[in-house]
Amino acid sequence: MIRQTSSSLFALALIGQLACSNAAVDKAVGTTSGVSTIVSARTERGIEIENRAGRPLLNIRVEIERGDNAAPFVYTLPTLDTCAKGEAPFAEFRADDGTLMESGSAAGKKIKTTARDTLGNRYEVTTP
Repeated sequence: MIRQTSSSLFALALIGQLACSNAAVDKAVGTTSGVSTIVSARTERGIEIENRAGRPLLNIRVEIERGDNAAPFVYTLPTLDTCAKGEAPFAEFRADDGTLMESGSAAGKKIKTTARDTLGNRYEVTTP
């Protein structure tokens, strides 16, 4: 009886190890293959962020990078639930020196969005 129990435990441990090293498990915790998990798009009043990560996102940082080597304008959204959309109004973007972004100012070249999910997975998306 003891020999059979130890064999069963060893088999279960081996199966558990194989399951944890499976590529499908990586996809289940938030990594993707070619599909954006965060979608950023310009709207009339700001930047719309959509969470497609499958988990709530935390500390979403949206940067509007300018082409003149100046510091980017930044907005931070604390959380965004799964499958939810949030908007970052242009009027609330600030540069590092505290300068507010004006809607009539020079257009940004890229939108860089970074975030992490509740498991600690990091996401970064750059949109032209």
